Amino acid sequence: MDIAMEEPKVISLTDDNFEKEVVPGVAFMKHTFGNELSVALFKIAKGQGANFPKHYHKHGEEIGIQLKGSARVFACGKEYVINEGEAIIIPADCEHAGIFGEEEGLLLAVATPPRRDYGPSDW
Repeated sequence: MDIAMEEPKVISLTDDNFEKEVVPGVAFMKHTFGNELSVALFKIAKGQGANFPKHYHKHGEEIGIQLKGSARVFACGKEYVINEGEAIIIPADCEHAGIFGEEEGLLLAVATPPRRDYGPSDW
């Protein structure tokens, strides 16, 4: 368990230092926690978006900001296409999943409460 955050954290969205390989050769992640939220940056390798497995999870609210590329998000029984520069807010208790496009993708995800299933903080 991380120590409670008492000072601001600065997070780089531009360096290529991704600590965790979430899906081998496909998806990489770096993340950190605040006291009441988690922040994760996911990189999807170019040409590998269709190999990102569709998965479902439930937790509190989450916002996904598509920084680069595109994604198809399946949430609350509907499909949404999220393009570069767009964001989606997923309500609490809404099962959701995503599949990314074939270009390199970058997705910034902010969730509350913190996603402790991400493991220890990288930043």
